[in-house]
Amino acid sequence: MKGLCHLVLWLLLSAVHLQAQSVRPVAITIPSVNFTDPERFEAGEKDKELLQQISHLIDATPAGEEITVCVFKFGLDDLARQLVEAQHRGVKVRVILNKGDTSKETNKEVKDYLGTELKDFHYIENDISDKGIIHNKFILFSSIVTTTGPMHNIILQTSSNFQKKGAKKLQDLLIFSSHDLYYCFLDFWYDIKVLGTADQLDHYNFFSCSDDKKRQSYFFPKRRDKEEFGSDTILKILQKINNPGRAKIRFAHGKWDENREELAEELDKLKEKGALVEVVTNFDVDKEVRKELKDLKDGITYLDQSYNLHTKFFLIEDGASKQVWTGSHNLTDRSLRENFEVLLKIENQQVYLAYLEYFNKIKGLAGQ
Repeated sequence: MKGLCHLVLWLLLSAVHLQAQSVRPVAITIPSVNFTDPERFEAGEKDKELLQQISHLIDATPAGEEITVCVFKFGLDDLARQLVEAQHRGVKVRVILNKGDTSKETNKEVKDYLGTELKDFHYIENDISDKGIIHNKFILFSSIVTTTGPMHNIILQTSSNFQKKGAKKLQDLLIFSSHDLYYCFLDFWYDIKVLGTADQLDHYNFFSCSDDKKRQSYFFPKRRDKEEFGSDTILKILQKINNPGRAKIRFAHGKWDENREELAEELDKLKEKGALVEVVTNFDVDKEVRKELKDLKDGITYLDQSYNLHTKFFLIEDGASKQVWTGSHNLTDRSLRENFEVLLKIENQQVYLAYLEYFNKIKGLAGQ
């Protein structure tokens, strides 16, 4: 009997040891900000650091915890295998992947693999409109193991899809911890799952959440009771600037269509009131938007076709408030009214300065 007890104890300790080996603590400080480096593109290289950061967090998630994914395009086999391996070691893994023509080619292999291997996988089509998509790019980690100890309620929000092309574009990735927003993101994921599997995404109701650390998330599309409702959320944000005469506003958006040209008009009004207004966008931005932006004159920078600006962030400095707004939300009508998207605000000095430095860096690319 004594020998049997020793055997059982050894097996238990071995199991704990194997589990510990399968989880790789990640060296990270929260909040964490990452960007793709344009200098690598100039050298003809890819910048995979953002995607590698996602990989590290998956490997740092221990058994008994949860990983929740919602992404538009997923074409990375290695990342898909990591999610399956996480499930094998006892992590609850949930994935929603966009079903539709614009992502079909990228998603086909991962969709078949994850659909077979994961217990909670959903391939969902946004049928709110012919071109509506699930454009999200976020991952939630209920807990991760870091080199300094466990961290909980982790939100990873990025502009990058999970594909090789993402490593060749100007991208941002923000990682932070918030109990309140974590569960709002999770509610959003379940809204898409429940309504999407029932072919009732047009029943979705827009909502927003905030926490006590001046962080806020808006969850699009802006619909309620099966209809579009309300005004442009970003326009309202700009209109709420308290001190336009001293404000500093910077946009780094690659996609902007004529249905959101009111934003360009509002930026021009803010500039007339004394605000510093700067915009960086792609060379092929909508012609009507370009006409509206011309009033900004030296405040507008167009990147040439050597670069693909895929970030979706803007910065507002309004008195003591320094805001970073980021997420998956393009400045298009579909992003506002039809797509499933996140627009996220974080007020944090470290995060703001990191985004400001990157903004100035990509702005400077036009002069090279």
